This record gives sequence, C-alpha cells and structure tokens, in this order.
Amino acid sequence: QGSGTLRQATTVAMSADSVIDASATDNGNGGKVVLWSDVHNADSVTRANGSIKAEAGPNGGDGGRVETSGHHLNVDGIQVSTQSAKGNAGEWLLDPYDITIGSSASGTAFADTNPGDDSYTAAATSSINVAVINTALGNGNVTISTGAVGSAGTDAGNITLTGNLSWANTKTLTLSAAGGVTGSGNIAMTGGGKIIFDQAGTSAHTGVISGTGSVTKRGIGTLSIGK
Repeated sequence: QGSGTLRQATTVAMSADSVIDASATDNGNGGKVVLWSDVHNADSVTRANGSIKAEAGPNGGDGGRVETSGHHLNVDGIQVSTQSAKGNAGEWLLDPYDITIGSSASGTAFADTNPGDDSYTAAATSSINVAVINTALGNGNVTISTGAVGSAGTDAGNITLTGNLSWANTKTLTLSAAGGVTGSGNIAMTGGGKIIFDQAGTSAHTGVISGTGSVTKRGIGTLSIGK
C-alpha cells in the first residue's frame, strides 16, 4: 500500500499483449500481483491492459489477489481472474481516487497533454467501463476502494455508478469510498451475489437493485437507496 521508504513510480504500464500469471499449478492458493504507482501523487497513472491471473490450483486452494493502484487508472480491455474451482475465489482490488463506473472506455477522462509520454492532467477522474467489472465478477470478487482529499489534490474519493452492473454468481462487489457512492446505474445479482457499500461520506444510489443477492452497508456515512 505504498508504505515504507522505497521510491514509488509515477507511471506503471502493462501492454495489452502482456500476461502475468501467479496461479497455483496443482493444489494451492493463487499468488499476489500488484501494479502500483504513487496514489498520493496527482500525476501518477497505472495503465493495465493485459491479462492477469492469480487462480487457485486445479486440485484445491483459494484464489489469490490482484491489485491495480494509482491516482488514476486505465484498465481498458484488462482480463483479471482470481477464481477457484474447489475453494474460495480471490479478489481484484482497484485503488484510485475519484472514479466513475460507466459505459465509457476506461481512462477516457484522461487528457493526454503530450501523446506518447503518458503525461496526464491531474484533474482527470478515472473512468472504468462497467463491462470490465461485470466480466471480472465472473472470475472473482472485486473491490473498488478510493482515496481521500489531501496532498494529492482536490479529489474527495467518490465512486459514481452510471452503468449497469450485473453478475450471476455468488461473488462479492465492494464499493469502498473515502467520499460517497452515488449514481443511477442498476445492479442485478441473479445468482446470490453480494454488494457492499462502505463509505465515509454520504451516499445516494438511485438505481434499481434486483435479483437474489444481498446488500450490506458499512462505514460511518449515510446510505440512501432508491428513487
């Protein structure tokens, strides 16, 4: 999580044709993969566009953990799997500051000021395509956790849901906001899944939540659900 004195990168890039595989090969837990740029630096960006696996072994074990962190995230076309055939699924953690989950392609909020050198404006909010999250929930649990305002700029750590989330299994989606969770995107859990709202600030989700899953509220903030 960026602790210690080790110098942190401001740009981390994983190309679309790259593969990182920390999966167990027989009976064991999946490993841990972290792509990290300095989340407290308003100019930092993590771009992860390839395939990352931290799956359990085919003969037993739990899924591992994948983390993609940066003040801004771009995960266009990423494929993440922490699944387990005979144990518990693992987790993919996305850890930016303000973030919108919608129909736009990931990273489209970035304003590239100098093409080719990954230089972005600090004011840009990360944008994650809802299809990326829906696909990832088919292969493991997903947590989106935002940072708060501070030395990194003016971001409040808000999560905005404008696209429609949908998954048909028992996986868990956790929206953990230093600010609040807002938006009108629908959430459909047709296989007994779970969504957790964990916010420090005030949240008001106006979309439809449906299916056979469950909703859990955590955090000190106020959560309002409904039209």
